[in-house]
Amino acid sequence: MTATLLLSVIHIGCSSRSLEQNSQSILEQPQENAPEQPQKTVISAKPKETSIFSVIEIEDVEYPTLAVSIHLPFGVRPNNTVCLTEKHAYLTTKRHLHVIDVSIPQRPSYLTSLPFGNVIGKALITGHYVVISGKKELYLVNIEHPMSPVLGSTAHLPDQNTIKDFDVRESHLYVLGANDTLYVFSIDFGQARLVKSIELEKWWWLLSLKRGSPEVEQIRLPTSENFPAELGDPLGFEEPIMSERQYLQIRSSKQEKVRASIFLVVESLRDPTYDLFSFDTYRSFDEPVFTRPLEGYHNLALDFRTHLTETEQKTLTRSTPARAYAVANGKMQEIRPEPASETMDVKAKRLKQLIGPVTDFQVSGYQLYIVTANGFFFIRPVINKHVLLTLYNSEESTKPHWIEQNPGFLPFRMGRPISLAVDEGGHYAYVLSHPEDSQR
Repeated sequence: MTATLLLSVIHIGCSSRSLEQNSQSILEQPQENAPEQPQKTVISAKPKETSIFSVIEIEDVEYPTLAVSIHLPFGVRPNNTVCLTEKHAYLTTKRHLHVIDVSIPQRPSYLTSLPFGNVIGKALITGHYVVISGKKELYLVNIEHPMSPVLGSTAHLPDQNTIKDFDVRESHLYVLGANDTLYVFSIDFGQARLVKSIELEKWWWLLSLKRGSPEVEQIRLPTSENFPAELGDPLGFEEPIMSERQYLQIRSSKQEKVRASIFLVVESLRDPTYDLFSFDTYRSFDEPVFTRPLEGYHNLALDFRTHLTETEQKTLTRSTPARAYAVANGKMQEIRPEPASETMDVKAKRLKQLIGPVTDFQVSGYQLYIVTANGFFFIRPVINKHVLLTLYNSEESTKPHWIEQNPGFLPFRMGRPISLAVDEGGHYAYVLSHPEDSQR
């Protein structure tokens, strides 16, 4: 069932306000005659399964700030995601699509949920539709009216094959089946129509698009630590090519996550992943026709250690945000969390164990945004400044490719992140998380 809930957000120090839910609400209902929770009490009557939606302010890349979080009574799975339009965030949990108004990012408002009969996972937005994957189904949900999302058509792979991953580019939907076949659907007018099936080679690694057609090129898995030279080809040389994303954001044949813009960023070829590789195309000013892939390496533990050394930090504090929202006794309300923080001795733990493996990452502009399993948020330049300076003729030519401020990080306590989305302007990041485990 779908319920619409208006969340009234208030400033710190004001009394909480909430709207009563109707008895058919999808949110947890109160026990009979149960007393309301006071504002300053941490709510103990939690649902059995919860998820957390958090907003991080990132305009100051040196000092990202956790602004607010919403606790929802819906369990999440590792492949659930959050995706964005200009004013709304759409996130999936086990069996629901949720709509949250983020027109005022520091005051997100839960709007409504759309239930599904089966377990769902990843979601992507194209036009007025959210495409959502189930185990064997693809759902197209019309979001032209965000307060009333409507489930439109449902598509299946041939022979009811299981879905491993998918991506959307313009009017085409690319779906990877468990049989390592790529199925291309046309999704005009909200209907998914199969137009092509592509059998992938055994050793395919990445998939790049051929211009002007739904065809793809397969980049083979490297047999050594050296990455293929052809990585630079789809990134292009001429500006019109560079303005378009040329790689499909579909997990590689070895299951590494892939993110692409005019850059390409992939997980390292190991599990769990603590390192990322990024690629640009080096364009020589002396030889305009000469290009080659430019590789960046992101070792988060090493970067983190460098930061701690430069700032002489010996401890880190993870703390709760100033505002939080939760559902209890059938109401969504603002609460004042009890002051809670955790001070960690960074020398007492290996940094990899401290930050946890990478769970998601996104590219926006010339910056890379990363969340890790233990609740750390990183901002990194896609390509390191010092790498660029060794290739380009002048620092002035290099500047568009890197951020001048020190890259930032944020240790926050709002659960175990599983999905990250960043707005186009690089102002806010939105994180979907599991609740914090009782033991670390």
